[in-house]
Amino acid sequence: MLTRPTLAKLAAGAAATAIALVAPTAPAGASDRTGGGELRVFAEEPGHLVPGNVNQSESLIVDSVLYSGLVRYDPATLQPVNVQAESITASADQKVWTIRLKKHLTFHNGEPVDADAYIRAWNHTAYGPNAQANNDFFRSIEGYADLQAGPDPDGDGPRQPAPPKTTKLSGLRKTDDRTFKVTLSEPYSGFRTMLGYIGFHPMAKACLADLKSCDEKPIGNGPYRIEKWEHNKVIKTVRFERYAGDKGASRRITFKLMENVSDGYAAFGKGELDVIRKLLPGDKLQEARQKYGAGLIEVPMASLQRIAFPTYDSRFKDKRVRQALSMAVDRGAIIDKIYHGAHVPADGFVSPVFPGARSSCAYCTYDPEKARKLLAEAGGWQGGTLELWTNAGADHQVWMAELGEQLKRNLGIDYVVKADLPYTQYVEKIHANGMTGMFRSGWNSDYPSMENFLTPLYGRNGSTAVTGWSDPRFDELVARGNRAATSEEAIGFYQQAEDMVAEEMPAMPVWYVKGSTLVSDKFTNAVVNPVGGEPVLAGFTRK
Repeated sequence: MLTRPTLAKLAAGAAATAIALVAPTAPAGASDRTGGGELRVFAEEPGHLVPGNVNQSESLIVDSVLYSGLVRYDPATLQPVNVQAESITASADQKVWTIRLKKHLTFHNGEPVDADAYIRAWNHTAYGPNAQANNDFFRSIEGYADLQAGPDPDGDGPRQPAPPKTTKLSGLRKTDDRTFKVTLSEPYSGFRTMLGYIGFHPMAKACLADLKSCDEKPIGNGPYRIEKWEHNKVIKTVRFERYAGDKGASRRITFKLMENVSDGYAAFGKGELDVIRKLLPGDKLQEARQKYGAGLIEVPMASLQRIAFPTYDSRFKDKRVRQALSMAVDRGAIIDKIYHGAHVPADGFVSPVFPGARSSCAYCTYDPEKARKLLAEAGGWQGGTLELWTNAGADHQVWMAELGEQLKRNLGIDYVVKADLPYTQYVEKIHANGMTGMFRSGWNSDYPSMENFLTPLYGRNGSTAVTGWSDPRFDELVARGNRAATSEEAIGFYQQAEDMVAEEMPAMPVWYVKGSTLVSDKFTNAVVNPVGGEPVLAGFTRK
């Protein structure tokens, strides 16, 4: 289990604030709650709902009530707490992990949540041809490589790759109905912490038999089951009364799907919503502070707002260009002007609420003179009008335009903000290496480890490694951290890997996120978890 050493002064203050503002977790006796009513939540259209293919916040918020995993993260300590797991134990070398499940766990269709349910889900997600978004999370399990497509058999060009050698991870072994063993390819002391991520959730047999239907109407195992998904309008869920854990406090949770968080804010003001769990635009954030008082929960999140560079584009190949663009941005000025000081200017690549985070980004310092010098050394900007990309519907274009004005003023680069793609299409364009300029690519942590801000974003096969940059030296440093005997020892290697990213600047951190969740005064027990930045909706209780 990860330990939590004393953080730097700023980080310690942020963590203390987070602990003070979130409500306590559900009490042990909460499993017999029989509350009623409906909780209405602002959300955007999800891309997918099958856990193995979910890595976007729009999907995560819905799946957070439909599914339960082996562990959850305590909002105050960030430590993993058993949920469906009765126990998770490691061998002396931390390479073989034994997972035993609690009794009487079921899916919403009545199937048992047993060892087979986890094994089938993990094999499905790890199997390369299934093209699941969370495939990479199973890389550490023995046999992963055999589930991926091989290289071109004759080596003479881009032809059909060799099929995988098998469909099952050799590192998974069922020992009885409630117990299975996981053998890792390398020791990893943080494996239990990793297991709280949604990609490790189980899958019903009926879901595997009809994935398309399951993505449309999931067969979950969480405190709520889905009733209807009317695309781009609403997702309705109802409390699953046979859930073996803490029962949902509301009878129903309804996700009202909207394109724009500003529309959600307006709906909240009319009494049509109870929760807005997305960052509010600056003007509305300031208004919400004054109008709703304690109903606005602002807590430091394990999240980072950043802008990525498409290093596959020749205009961004030279790291000095990337460094210059970063140093020409006054992060604090953007935060103050657009968000009324709601966030913290980023000076590193890891959220300060995590152990090991520190100031690591020299090129995050605002220094226009040095930025101009770096750009001149690189031959100047040769790319014409600079495109600044973001998704539609969340008002990111406002702060992106302010950033563009700074680049124009400090470096003489004309810009245009591109914000016409809905979120799902925007993400697809990013993953297809289709970006034609700098692009917003924020990061919400999957699990509370410094490594989670490194591998997915900058590792050779990271799930969100979308900049085109990679370096085998970086991958080896992260691997050495994963193999370390203790989490404290691992941090040293992770910090060295972060230092490489800080020099190469494939992305520029902009700010550490403080999440703003707006909650109706009709509800209490409003918990917001710094990991992922999502409210724990099942616990919201009507007064």
